[in-house]
Amino acid sequence: MKLEDAIRKVPGIGPKREAALRADGVETVGDFLAHTPRVYIDRSKRSALTEQTDQPVTVEAVITKKGTVRHIRRNLSLFHCAIEDDAGNCGRVTVFNQPWLRDRLEEDQWYYFFGKISVSKGTPVLVNPQFTLADAPGDFFDLTPVYGKIGGLGSEGVHKTVNRILHPKKESDTLAVPEILPEWLRKKYDLESADVMLYDLHLPKTAADVERGRRRMKFEEALKINIGIAKNRVAGEPSNVHLYHLASITRFENGLPFALTSGQKKVLSEIEADLTSGRVMNRLVQGDVGSGKTIVAVACAYWMALGGYQCAYMAPTEILAQQHAKNFDAFLSPYGIAVTLITGSMKEKERANALAHIENGEAQVIIGTHALFQKDVHYYNLGMVITDEQHRFGVHQRGVFAEKGEQPHMLVMSATPIPRTLALVLYGDLDISVIDTMPEGRKPVKTYFYTEKAMPKILSFMAKLMAEGQQGLIVCPFIDDSAEMEGVRDTQSVYQSVQQYYKGLYRVGCLHGKMTASDKQAVIDRFNAGAIDLLVATSIVEVGIDVPNLSVMAVMSAERFGLSQLHQLRGRVGRGGQQAYCFLVSNNLSEKTVERMKVIVNHHDGREIAEADFRLRGPGDVLGTRQHGLPSLSALDPAADSGLIAETKDVALALIQSPKAEDMRCVSALSNAFDQGVGKISMN
Repeated sequence: MKLEDAIRKVPGIGPKREAALRADGVETVGDFLAHTPRVYIDRSKRSALTEQTDQPVTVEAVITKKGTVRHIRRNLSLFHCAIEDDAGNCGRVTVFNQPWLRDRLEEDQWYYFFGKISVSKGTPVLVNPQFTLADAPGDFFDLTPVYGKIGGLGSEGVHKTVNRILHPKKESDTLAVPEILPEWLRKKYDLESADVMLYDLHLPKTAADVERGRRRMKFEEALKINIGIAKNRVAGEPSNVHLYHLASITRFENGLPFALTSGQKKVLSEIEADLTSGRVMNRLVQGDVGSGKTIVAVACAYWMALGGYQCAYMAPTEILAQQHAKNFDAFLSPYGIAVTLITGSMKEKERANALAHIENGEAQVIIGTHALFQKDVHYYNLGMVITDEQHRFGVHQRGVFAEKGEQPHMLVMSATPIPRTLALVLYGDLDISVIDTMPEGRKPVKTYFYTEKAMPKILSFMAKLMAEGQQGLIVCPFIDDSAEMEGVRDTQSVYQSVQQYYKGLYRVGCLHGKMTASDKQAVIDRFNAGAIDLLVATSIVEVGIDVPNLSVMAVMSAERFGLSQLHQLRGRVGRGGQQAYCFLVSNNLSEKTVERMKVIVNHHDGREIAEADFRLRGPGDVLGTRQHGLPSLSALDPAADSGLIAETKDVALALIQSPKAEDMRCVSALSNAFDQGVGKISMN
C-alpha cells in the first residue's frame, strides 16, 4: 500500500465511508494518516487512593468485598464494590449502567483501575474507571491515542483503521513510506525516519515515542514553511519598476485635511527607501484599527502614478473596494490621477470599459477584490500591488500578481497585530513596518460586557444617541436562525426585534453577505449618508464600514468572535472623534468566555489583545493557517517553536542552494506541499 493510494483500498472502508471521508477532505491513505491523535491517554502514572488529582491516574487495588448492583430507576443502575490499594487505603469503585460487572470483578482479585479519584463522604471513589487484571495487564499501559471525529468515524473507529493500515494482515499490503528528508539531515538533527514517525504518532508505546514522532513532524513542518517562503520570496530581487527619484510627498501631505502622524511618516520613509533601492519591495505595514494605514496606501498610489506606473489595491470585500475607490479618488483627483474600480459583480459593459482603461494605462490606480488578478485583467505597466487585510488572501497569491507586471512592488496592509514569533511564519517573505502612533483626538471606545437581559437598556441608550443625530450598529455572527446554533443571534431575527422595539421612531437597516452586491451597496450608501440610524449586520462590516457619525455598537453572541475580530469590529465606531461605546452581549458565562470578554473591556491596544487571543485560542484558530495559504500545522506551534522555525530557515536555504539530487527532491516535495496549503503529510 502507498500513501497516495485511494482510501477505498484500506480494508473496512466501503463506498459510503469513502464518500463521508472525502467530504472531510480525506481521499488517500496519506490524508488519513495526516489525521493525527489530539491527545494520548497515559495510564502509566500510579497513585494511592488518598491522592486526589485533576487528571486520571492508575490505582492498583484489590476488591475486598463482592460488588452489588442498585437499580435507581428504569435505565439507571449503579454498581458498587469496595477496594483497598497496595498501601492499605480503602475506597470504592462506582460504575453506571454496567450491572454485569458484579459477575466480572472478583472478590480478592487485584486489578489496575484508571480514572479520576474523588471523595464522597470521606471515602475515595473511582467513578467509571477503566480496568484490567493486575497479573495480566496486556497493553493496558501502552499509550492510547484519542482522535477527533472524521468521516463519521469516532476515535475508536479511526484507531482501528490506522491499525489496519500500519499492521496489515497481508505482507503485500505493508505500507510503503517514502523518505523525503536527506539522510545527512536526519543524522545531523537526530531525526527518525518517516515510517517510524507514523508508528510513533499513531501506535506509540510510551510518551517518549510520541515525543520523537512529534519532533520529526515539527522539524518537517518548520522546514516546509521556510522552503515555501524562500521559494515564493521576491523581495531583494532587482526591480524593473524604476523610481529612483520619487515625486516629493510634501505637496501631497500639504493637500491633506489633517496632519500625518509620526508613525505614518516613519513608515512612508521606509517605503521610500525600498522604492529607490532598485530592488523589489515586499513589505508588510501593520497598524492598529484607526491608525491611518489607508492614507499610507494612497501616498504610495500617488508616488506610482506620478512616476508613470499603475498601482493596484486589493480589498477583501466589494463593499470595502467600493468605499476605497471613493476615498482614493477624493484624495488623488486634485492631482489628475485617475482611479478605476473593478469587481466581480460589475455589469458586462461597465467591466469591459474598466478593463480597457486598465490595459491602455488610462486607469492609474485600480481598486478591486480578487477580480484584480483574473486572467482577463491586463495591466499597462503595473508598478505596485497593495493588499488590504492580507490574512484573507495568502502568501501564494502574491506570486500571481508578480506575473501581472514586471515584478511589481508588493505592499501588504494589516490591522491584525502579530507577535514577532508568528510574523516569521506568516510573513516570512516580507519586511515589516509598524504604524505605532494614533491620530490625535481619537478617544478610546468605552466597552462593556452584558447578558441579553440588558438589551432593552442598550437599545434605550442607542436611542438617546440617535436622537442626538448619531448612528448605531448591531453585529450578529450569523445571517439566519439555526437549530444547530441555539441561542446564537442572527441578523434576520435581531433586525425584526429591533424594528419592533423602536416602532418606526428610528430608521433600521440590515446588511449581510447573502444580499446582492447592488443591495449591499445601497444599504452602505444610505448608512453613509445618514439615512439609516441603526444598522443590523453580520461581521461583513468588520473592514467595510467607515462612518464618522457611528458612535455606538452592540455585538450579539460575542463569544462567537475572536478577540482580534472583536477589536476590529470595535474600531468601526468613534472615527469622528466623539466618545464611542461598544457593548459585548452574550448569555454564555463560562469561565473562558468571561476571561475573553474582560480582555476586550480592559484593553484597547491591538497588540495586547492579539497576544491574549493567541494565548487563549492558539495561533492556528486565531489566524487560520489555511487563510494564509500555509499548510495546516499538525504539531508545530509557531509561538512556542519559534526557535525551531528560525533554525530551519538556514537549513531551507542550504537545501535550496544544494546541487545534490536528494536535496533537490526534498525541496521539490516540501515546496509542493507548502503550495498546496492543505495540511497533508508532505511525503504523499
